[in-house]
Amino acid sequence: MLRRRLPVWWFIILAIVSLGLIFYFSASRRPLYRELLLARAQASNLVSFFNDFGNSLAVLAQSTAIKSRNASTTIKMETFVEQWRKSDLIGGVVLTDSRGVVQFNANVLGIPDVGKSLADRDYFVWAKNQTQAERYFVSRPVVSRLGASKGEAIVVVALPVFQNGTFSGVVAASVILAPLTNRYLELMKISSLTEVYLIDQKGNLWYSRDDTKTVGASIFESFPKYPLQTVLNAKEEGKFVTVDTRIGPAVRFAAYVPIQLNGQNWLIIVASPLRDVFSFWGQNTLLK
Repeated sequence: MLRRRLPVWWFIILAIVSLGLIFYFSASRRPLYRELLLARAQASNLVSFFNDFGNSLAVLAQSTAIKSRNASTTIKMETFVEQWRKSDLIGGVVLTDSRGVVQFNANVLGIPDVGKSLADRDYFVWAKNQTQAERYFVSRPVVSRLGASKGEAIVVVALPVFQNGTFSGVVAASVILAPLTNRYLELMKISSLTEVYLIDQKGNLWYSRDDTKTVGASIFESFPKYPLQTVLNAKEEGKFVTVDTRIGPAVRFAAYVPIQLNGQNWLIIVASPLRDVFSFWGQNTLLK
């Protein structure tokens, strides 16, 4: 008995439908992947900034002027501040004694602020347990207690200083968090409803475009519907879709990228309405 053959046009229709499905799923995934690429690029820029800044501070920490602790120390520290002034990111640099008390301070205001103790800061605790000044340390975000950045949220980059092999203090330079995050994280916005967050390894929020969110507050309280514990534990980048009725369209696509620095693990989360993600990448054909 001969089998009945299907008409040729049936195979043609099947092929067209299959190609259409492949194109649809490929095109629908592409904007989501590009959102992740955007977050990855800015995370890389942040890491590059801290590498450059930390290496520059290392040169200062190992200079003879820092070890001498005299008039040349102040001149050398002021030169460092001038080198980074145009970045509009630095507050100043301090040199402490072995107990953590600030002995020298140069800052963008040109008004030294000395005498305060930094012995309780995580970077000082780290530094006094080092045996040599091989690498810099990036602190967790804190509120500055002295100098040009007093009262502002800062990140401190620090290195230990040794005199004849003995720990003699810390060189620490402040990076003001607000202009730093505005410069790098604001570039991730694809619409007015895009939300960008910088979170530390404990889940504390240190940057948000939403002014109602308290800097330093727990991210878990603000965003109970986000799978944040899973995201914080992740060692690699990723993405997720969530429903959030607080702002605009409820369905939002979020991409997250970890930032690993010397001493800190941060996380960037960028979340946009799913509609805006597709609209943005559809209009910006040059980015395809």
